[in-house]
Amino acid sequence: MIKILDRFVTGFFVVILGIAWYCSTKFYIKPDKHSIIVYDVFGKEIKLEGVRVNFKTHNVAQSYISEYKKIFPHYNFAMAIEIPEIKRNTIPRIFKKIQR
Repeated sequence: MIKILDRFVTGFFVVILGIAWYCSTKFYIKPDKHSIIVYDVFGKEIKLEGVRVNFKTHNVAQSYISEYKKIFPHYNFAMAIEIPEIKRNTIPRIFKKIQR
């Protein structure tokens, strides 16, 4: 009897954690573009010649920021991320109002 109860409790938690994992990863959207923003000493946004500002991955943008900080010590660099727009259809078709 105890083995059956243990299996039931284990199965219950496996199912609940699986559902929680699925729901948490279903709506995660990876950013499309990473951009570097350059600020001068006074905090104003500027454009520097020879500085690459658009990247596809976070790691590459972070690497370029660290290199630019060494080359241009009087400027501050920040990263901006563009996230694509989410178009969700969360309401099932059954509950939509029928237009006539």
